[in-house]
Amino acid sequence: MAKVIEVSDGVKPPRKVLSRALLPALLVFGIPDARGADETTAPDVVVTANRIATPAASLGSSVTVITAEDIERAQVTEVPELLRRVPGLAVSQTGGAGRATAVRMRGMEGHHTLLLINGVEAADTSSAQQSYDFGHLVVGDIERIEIVRGPQSTLYGADAIGGVINVITRQGKGAPRITGAAEYGSYDTVVLRSGLSGSWKRLDYAADVAFEDVGGFSAASTRTGNVEGDGYTNLTLNGRFGAQATDWLRFEAALRAMNSELQYDNWSGGRAVDGDDNMDKAERSGRLSADISLFDGVLINTLTMSRATSERDIYAGRTQTSAFDGSKTKLEYQGTWTIVENHALVFGAETEREAAETSGGIDDAVRNNGFYADYQVDLPDDSLSLTLGARLDDHEAFGRHDTYRVTAAYLLDATNTRFHASWGTGFRAPSLFELYDATWGNADLEPETSRGWDLGAEQALWDERIVVDVTWFDNRTKDLITWSWPAGYANLSSTRAYGLETSLTAEVRDDLTITAGHTYTESRNNATAQVLPRRPRHEGSASLTWRPTDDLSSTLGMRAVGRNYDSATGEYLGGYALFDVRASYDVTETFTVHGRIENLFDKQYEEADSYGTPGLAAYVGVRAAF
Repeated sequence: MAKVIEVSDGVKPPRKVLSRALLPALLVFGIPDARGADETTAPDVVVTANRIATPAASLGSSVTVITAEDIERAQVTEVPELLRRVPGLAVSQTGGAGRATAVRMRGMEGHHTLLLINGVEAADTSSAQQSYDFGHLVVGDIERIEIVRGPQSTLYGADAIGGVINVITRQGKGAPRITGAAEYGSYDTVVLRSGLSGSWKRLDYAADVAFEDVGGFSAASTRTGNVEGDGYTNLTLNGRFGAQATDWLRFEAALRAMNSELQYDNWSGGRAVDGDDNMDKAERSGRLSADISLFDGVLINTLTMSRATSERDIYAGRTQTSAFDGSKTKLEYQGTWTIVENHALVFGAETEREAAETSGGIDDAVRNNGFYADYQVDLPDDSLSLTLGARLDDHEAFGRHDTYRVTAAYLLDATNTRFHASWGTGFRAPSLFELYDATWGNADLEPETSRGWDLGAEQALWDERIVVDVTWFDNRTKDLITWSWPAGYANLSSTRAYGLETSLTAEVRDDLTITAGHTYTESRNNATAQVLPRRPRHEGSASLTWRPTDDLSSTLGMRAVGRNYDSATGEYLGGYALFDVRASYDVTETFTVHGRIENLFDKQYEEADSYGTPGLAAYVGVRAAF
């Protein structure tokens, strides 16, 4: 069963696997792969893990699902704040809102985490290691976030060595629905959001806009004497539009635009210091797809074209110092063939072109072609589910590489215990920046390869009011690409990351729920035994939510992080524990007020050496839906 980071709303999640008879309906009338999920897709059905709608209990991969209701209860304005409480994820940020933010899964690198936004790969191809900066991902009208941990290169290609985060915005349905939200709080923070969604005959539509303006605090830590405030502004627009042309043909378009302005502090003399540095960033993405269902849903075909661009302009004061432009254009076919009942084959082919142009001397592009197949089977009694997949990538510069993936899930009815396991390999070619940047590039880099596995058990107790999941993971990487000063980019011969994820959900009473999670991670360079940076050995969270009435909800939360090695200075950052309280009240069926206090005890801490973090902060806001 998929886990969420917040509490349930009093409805116990079902343990039984959904009938396979329901899946063709989900595939035809929803989205047939990881590009999205409509509102009929229940929280216990996951799209991303197998690229088709699959009951969570049938998944061998470790998955977390964050629903729209979870996001509302968390009251966060930026997606990284949601991810900090997910088992297996380590989030590090160099300052406050909008600053460079990396998400590392199970001790892997940040550039091993693939982010999809409505099916579009969001990584900036002009960035140093071709990853997405999560600091610019604000909360809009998100329907759900699916997080799949472990090697996923077989289905998603090079950037998914560590795992996949799939952000899915709302799909329009029914009568027009208008939403709005406003929030004000510490550091002169103003957040405004609005959305419109619905459907008319065979058309559906959904659009939302989110605006965030933060006066901010010093990105460089005040602990070392920095006092200058660094502000951030973000405007993001999303749109999803669909047309069910016939019973067997559906078209969909997804669009996204983000503009941000950021003040930040740079590195000097071995630490971050106050400065007059700032950045303008623009992201644009679009996806067009056609879903064709043949033979009463036995064969479903999806044709997709997508493009994502990123532009970053860096300034010292008013003088531009550097520029980075990147783009990825992708054309893809995916087929889903229901061979017989409980047996399905997902297969596809894709071609993508990555391009980058930078003031550091890069003006290049590279193409990769990929072919994949994944066979999925459920035994008739729904006790055992298996997948077996393979992929072949043909990279223009680094040739052909194959990857594999196997998963299994088994439900032991006698004890209501679900065992799950996965094994997979990965391949990642060096980015254009790593190869060709005039200062730090290294044209002799080798591709990264990896293999990883996990094995876990999920136990339901007390009539399923308590669910515990424990998972051991182990990932090994050859030729990991890292940066060091003054050498630039180079391969490490071998690294390993392994550890244990534990999660708990307990519905103590109908109005009282406890959630908790802990991750233990060991990650090292095998050649030197040096700990890899910004991967805490211990990290965990817990929350206690009380809902005395249907209208009132309150939560006490805690997040703790152990000692953390930072390679920039070779120092260990101290551990810390942060507490927050949140409450919301439904004034009417359409109007809700909420408030929260973060870092309740004003703890001083750092996620990256010499970079600032927020102190005691308070926020109030309102939400409305019509």
